[in-house]
This record gives sequence, structure tokens and C-alpha cells, in this order.
Amino acid sequence: MGKRILIAVLTLATTVAVGRLSAQRSGGTSAVVPQPSQRGEAGAQATRGRSGRANYEPTLWLPDEQFLRWPFTDPQYAKIDGFKVKNYINEITAISRKSRDDGNQYWGRIAGTPYDKMTTDWVAAQYKRIGLEQIRVHEFTLPPQWFPHSWEVIVAGSGGTVAIKTAFPLYASVGTKGPVELEPVWAGTGLPADFLGRDVRGKAAVIYGFPDPGGRENTAMTFGAVATAERAGAAAVFVVLGFPGNVTNEPAGGQTTAPASVPVFVIGNQDGTAIREMIEKQQSPRMRVRLDVEMKSGLKSASVFGVLPGSSDEQVIVQAHTDSFFEGAMDNASGIATQLTLAEYFASIPKAQRRRTMTFYTTSAHHSPSGPDGGTQWIKANMKDVLAKTAVLVNCEHTAQVATFVFGGSLVASNTVSARRWYVGGSDQLKAIVAKTFKEYGIALYSRAETRPGGELGPMYTEAPSFHIIDQTVYHTDLDTLQAVPAYGLEQSARAFAKIIDEVNKLPLTSLRVNIPAGNN
Repeated sequence: MGKRILIAVLTLATTVAVGRLSAQRSGGTSAVVPQPSQRGEAGAQATRGRSGRANYEPTLWLPDEQFLRWPFTDPQYAKIDGFKVKNYINEITAISRKSRDDGNQYWGRIAGTPYDKMTTDWVAAQYKRIGLEQIRVHEFTLPPQWFPHSWEVIVAGSGGTVAIKTAFPLYASVGTKGPVELEPVWAGTGLPADFLGRDVRGKAAVIYGFPDPGGRENTAMTFGAVATAERAGAAAVFVVLGFPGNVTNEPAGGQTTAPASVPVFVIGNQDGTAIREMIEKQQSPRMRVRLDVEMKSGLKSASVFGVLPGSSDEQVIVQAHTDSFFEGAMDNASGIATQLTLAEYFASIPKAQRRRTMTFYTTSAHHSPSGPDGGTQWIKANMKDVLAKTAVLVNCEHTAQVATFVFGGSLVASNTVSARRWYVGGSDQLKAIVAKTFKEYGIALYSRAETRPGGELGPMYTEAPSFHIIDQTVYHTDLDTLQAVPAYGLEQSARAFAKIIDEVNKLPLTSLRVNIPAGNN
């Protein structure tokens, strides 16, 4: 018995020590196994459930050193260190946390806000430190931007009052013109069949959305439940994101038209459950809803450009978008950090050994309309000469995330990196290089490639040979923090990207710039 106790104590001490080491190296907060006393009675009760199958337990994010690390890399890429990449992410997400801590309900690196400019300034300073040339900041005026100033959702019934703290307005939602009081009606998954026999006219339709597979995609959005509720006469719509726990979520972004003529919110699972249980217990719940929004004109944003000269004017382009909802550690601080890591790596190589010039740039207003004066629209219109000489365009976006799973009543993290969406466009030789490198470097991929790429590569893939990987499970939620981005996954992605660029630079431009999909301009 004494030996078993000693082993248990040593195991716990080792776990804590590894967690502390990870926190010191990554610049973030490590997660060690919480004891029931740390989690409170609710956590202790959850632990007494069936191994998490039925009861909710908080997500356990493991320290970076406990992650699986792909053993292979070409020796020249060993200098690319995932913990350094992750430290960049910590600096970028600190800007988002400042946005939150300054009291903004609509928070993150939102285009047109001071935090957007802080990000631009930070990137420009990094380009200068690395030694890029021709650094310039292209400032532009955004088209009118949807901007929610403040909102509040409270539900009260005979059993008590609950503030729905995770309520977040769906992008471009209309406001309420002051507080309104509505009766909530549970509308299942929001399919037309769910509205049969339910009267939602002048009421708040509450709809459950199963994640498919992540925070941005859920079945309510996929099935068009908001439009169905609006046609049924709902005065407001609430979409419950079915992640275990109480996750704040903004699933949309970028559209220019309102999703409905009535206010639309997304809320967390526990908040949705509180509303549903009041309905089930016949506690006559009423919802007090307020959403103040405006369309702001005259806001400014910017892209940052930097050049690493090579032995020719042929190009390799590396792009990343800067804006985010919430902390946006993966979306897209991981992409910005990966871009900077590639710039540092190639800047360490003598110019004579760089076959092609490299152009690095950021774009903003990825999650909101950028208009023709900024973002990818401006780049396509004003960089035609550069794009015409581009051997490969690398999109750095959502480059690594912890593989997470819904297990019973909990969201369970793991000790590995999740599989990614992926796209390669261009010659068969380019596709072979990317496929071979991804396999050698252990990049887990979905079994099907994207037929056309999402993300910031979507508007650009017709302009040049291109590729990306893009992760997605917790994006557009407040789970997208430093803990969800593994250092070894960042390292793996950056090393693979560097390898692909080097292999591309062995080939002539004419053998790469074939089979590019035709654009519409």
C-alpha cells in the first residue's frame, strides 16, 4: 500500500512539473489534471459519473510537452521551434484580451477598432525586426460595418431569473430598438417539422444546433433554421450551440445582409438548457431582450506588406489575415505566427540562395466586408504583375489545433493535433510536392480535399498556384485560446510549409503555373 501511495505522489508531482515547464516555455497557462477540490462540488459529482459519458466535466487541455511530436524533419528546419511560434500567438491574442478587458462586449481583433490597428502595428514591427524590405502599411476605409454596441438577455420565471451570459448576436443581426419581452418557445432543431403544432408568432424561437463539426458550423445554421423560424412568425431567434458547457459563439461573419428581419442570437448549451428546463417545468418564463446595433461608417483598417528579395523577380507569396472574434488564437493568430516564422527562416538564408523573391502580407476584414479598397479585393486588382510571376501562394490560416471530441456530456481534448481541411491548386508537380511533404511531416488531413478553398485563400486561388491547411473545431468561439493551439502542431505545419517552398523553388515557373482554376475577373 505504501509503495502505491508513493508512486501516486510521484506521478502527480511529475504532472504538475510538466505543466509548469509548458507554461514557462509557451507563455501561456498550462492545464494539469484538476482535483475535485479545484473544480468544486459540481466537478466532483461529474467525476463520480460514468467516466464523462453522461456528466459534464470541464475540458482538460494538456501541457504542450504531453503532445505527440512528429519525429521526422529535414535537419535544416530543426531551427523552427513550435514554442517560439506559440509565443507569437500569445502576444497577438494579448491584443484581443485587452479588447475584452477594456469592457467591449463585441471583442477581439475586430476590423476598424483600435485593436485592429494594434495588430497591424505589431505585425509591421515584426517585419522590420526580421529584416524584410519595402515594408508598407496600406490603410483603407472600410465600407459601413455592422457594429453591436451592447446587448442583454435575461430569462425569468416562477423558478427564478437567469442572465444568459453567453448570448452573442449573430453577425449582421438587426437590433431590438430598446428592450422587448418575449415568451420563449423550444423549437427543437429548427426543421419545418419541429414547428408543426408550435405557435412561435411574436415569441422567441429557441433552436438547438449540433456542432458539425465545430463552433462555426452547426445544424441550425446548416438547415436554415433562422429563416424557418422567421417564416413561422418568430419575433426573435436563439440558436443554442450544442458544445458541452457554456461556450460563447459567433458562427457567422462577413455577410452584408441581415440573417433575418428579427434579432438573432447564439447562446451556450448550459444557458439554452436553463431556458428549456423553465419551459419543461411550466414556470411561465419570459425573456427580456435588448440589442443595440449600428452601421458604422468611416472606419479604417490596413494591410501590411514586406519583401524578402531573392535572386529573381519571380515570387513566393505568404499571406495571413489578422482579424478575429474573441481571442482568435487559432483563427488566425496561428496563421500570423506561422507567416512570421517562415519570414524569419528564409531571412536567415543568404539572398544568393533564395531563388525567388518572397512577398509577405496580411489582410484584414476577413470576418467583415473589406470593400474594394482593402483585403484580397485590393490585392487582386493592384498586384496583378506580382501574382502573374508567383510560383506558389501560401495561405497561413488556422495552422494547428488540438484534436477535440464530444464524449458524452463533455468536450474532451487530446494529446495530438487534429486533421485539417486542405487544398492544393496548380500543376500536378505542385500537388505531388504538397502530398509527399504532408505525408512525410505527419500533417493529418481530411480524406477529401476542398473542391474550392475556404478561408482567405477562397478569393485568391484563381490567381496563382496555391495551397493551405485549415483547422476549425473551436474557431469563432471563446474556446479558441492559447491552450487549444499545440506548439508541436505549429512547429509541424511551419516546417512542412518551409519544405514545400524549398521544393517549389527547384522547379521553373512554367511547370507550376498550369491547371490554375479560371477566375471571374
